Amino acid sequence: MAWEYKIVYFCTEPLDNEAGYETSLHDGVRMLNELGAQGWELVQFLGHPLTEELWKHHAVFKRPRSD
Repeated sequence: MAWEYKIVYFCTEPLDNEAGYETSLHDGVRMLNELGAQGWELVQFLGHPLTEELWKHHAVFKRPRSD
């Protein structure tokens, strides 16, 4: 079976309040559900620190190719 891959970039900034965290969390869940509905499966989540408080994240997805 052949696969196609998608990498989605996330930049997580420090959040000063719980409401901002909850909004960010729910936006991420909504995006994951949309990609899942399109047949994408999350296979890896990579984090890379830029500073002590700022991280860069990439989510790697795959799905069967439809050639």
